[in-house]
Amino acid sequence: MASDKVDLKKVRNIGFVAHIDAGKTTTTERVLYYTGKTHKLGSVDEGTATTDWMIQEKERGITITSAATTCFWKGHRINIIDTPGHIDFTVEVERSLKVLDGLVVIFSAVEGVEPQSETVWRQAERYKVPRIVFINKMDRIGADFKRVVEGMKKKLGVDPLIITLPIGMESEFVGVIHLVEKKRYIWDVDPTGEKFRIEDYEFDEESLNYYEDIILKASEYDDEIFEIYEKEGFVPPEKIKEALRKGVIENKIFPVFVGSALKNKGIQPLMDAIIDLLPSPLDVPPVHGKLNDKDIFVHTGEGNLVAQVFKIQVDPKGKNKYFYTRIYRGEITFMTKIYNPRTGKTMRATRIYRMHANRKEQLKKAEAGDIVALVGLSDDTITGDTLTSADEPVILDMIPFPEPLVSIAVEPKRSSDESTLEEVLRIFEAEDPSLKVRKDESTGQFILTGMGKLHLDIIIDRLKRDYNIEVRTGKPYVSYRETITSSSSSKAEFVKETAEKVHKGVVEVEVEVSDKNQMEVYGDVPKEIYEVLRYAFEEVIEFGPIMGYPVIGVKVRFKINHSPEFTPLGIRAAAVKALSEALEKANPILLEPYAKIKVMTPGEYLGNVIDKLRSLDGDIRNIYDELGVSTVEALIPLKNTFDLAGELRSASQGRAFYSITSVEFLPEKK
Repeated sequence: MASDKVDLKKVRNIGFVAHIDAGKTTTTERVLYYTGKTHKLGSVDEGTATTDWMIQEKERGITITSAATTCFWKGHRINIIDTPGHIDFTVEVERSLKVLDGLVVIFSAVEGVEPQSETVWRQAERYKVPRIVFINKMDRIGADFKRVVEGMKKKLGVDPLIITLPIGMESEFVGVIHLVEKKRYIWDVDPTGEKFRIEDYEFDEESLNYYEDIILKASEYDDEIFEIYEKEGFVPPEKIKEALRKGVIENKIFPVFVGSALKNKGIQPLMDAIIDLLPSPLDVPPVHGKLNDKDIFVHTGEGNLVAQVFKIQVDPKGKNKYFYTRIYRGEITFMTKIYNPRTGKTMRATRIYRMHANRKEQLKKAEAGDIVALVGLSDDTITGDTLTSADEPVILDMIPFPEPLVSIAVEPKRSSDESTLEEVLRIFEAEDPSLKVRKDESTGQFILTGMGKLHLDIIIDRLKRDYNIEVRTGKPYVSYRETITSSSSSKAEFVKETAEKVHKGVVEVEVEVSDKNQMEVYGDVPKEIYEVLRYAFEEVIEFGPIMGYPVIGVKVRFKINHSPEFTPLGIRAAAVKALSEALEKANPILLEPYAKIKVMTPGEYLGNVIDKLRSLDGDIRNIYDELGVSTVEALIPLKNTFDLAGELRSASQGRAFYSITSVEFLPEKK
């Protein structure tokens, strides 16, 4: 068992994020190799990448689930989460960002700032996660790091700070110029990239301009830097790095590094930057939570336990359930009493693991700043739950997850598999908050709702591969929403006598159009009755009055003159009836999900792409050219995107690709 004690100042909890196929997993593989965590260079194309351990990931060459691993570099421990780049698995990015202290955002030097890269960047901004940038694939034909930098300025609205410059381009790319260190790193002696040459470098006019940009930025955080530069013409690298680090932690500086992960060039300076520029757990702001309904901010360090479960994974062979957890305060051993404020249960972790993708290392103790997997927590523990002490039951903010929109019907080919199928689907649902499972009692089929067709394809494949369950599936279809178009009100009374007592309640409801679902309660009611009304609200808006789809965009006001003769059961029944009637009278309509998409294509195929989108009922919103690549922004019914990748390939000889940037609901077209 490991029990290594590491200074929190020397811990980095980071993630690698990018658009699909930008080289994120390959970069992670190089980091693991150069830190000695692996002894062979893994390959995505060959299916040997360490963090892409699922068979579905190996076959498709994409990351599906976020994988955690740990390595050591120059006396620092780096906990890494490699996240997916496909929009269908954005939930994996969302929950990782909630618990990470820093990010390496990877862009392709050829494709530049792609749509999913923008999405991930915005997610990181929402969580205020400090970032450094790695421009990958400098060896590829068409590589242009300046174009990527301009793309960052234009699309992300940031001012990137270039730290390393390429030596050569495309097939002639051999190394990088490290401006802060005034050194040349050249990889021309070892195909693995483990060995390289470092040479002194003298600035030319272009590189001097970049260096002075660095000096100006760093001077904002250390006044001495500019004075030293004026006197000496060069500032000690460690002094610059210390100043830049402050700006990175404040999310005001975004350093840029270049390289080629596949060709094993430029990775070591990036690894140094992870240590030099990204924050430790002690550097980031405290996390927000509630304690007895009052705001509280938890700093990383000693004290009563505060941790958060951000991912659940079930081993299909051993049936162990692993609760991936970030510890913010205190420690966990097998003797620690762990309290879950949501369930009110106290439990213990029977085992603690530091994960290395699908392999694990058992620990005696996990401490503040750690990211570990726990075994032995109660089965009703869910993603987002806070683990704390009963003496101080802090509740951290839950992790927000997008609503799934694409559904398929599933039934077992063998009737004997029905109960097993339901059990496994419930496991998948526990693992993946973006998957919803319900049983259609009229048909006996299970309805799976996920983020997209690929997401659901992976679920079906896992049923067969991991659990040997053969299923029949229907065609995918989208989940609509319902809303109201006018205001209305209703009043309902409920009276029912049972053998024990009379249940009674009188509730009046007003509804009106709103930009989001809201609930208000008028009248002086105890907390218990407020919760009863909240349950009634959630119950009714889950199933709309037209076709039973969830209701969105409605503001509900409950009015109640509370009486001692009213009971919680009576009030709830009256509230459900009144709200249901009010929604029916408010002229409800169906809303169809539309995908906002960006299609990138060579200019010669632009006409074909536009024709294809229009044939799929797409509304072209914008067309622009950026450095030889045409981009089409369009709004298209989500139901028409299931085979869009193939449609675009045929329209562009395989050279156009698209990404869904967001989904919005619009009135259904008649």
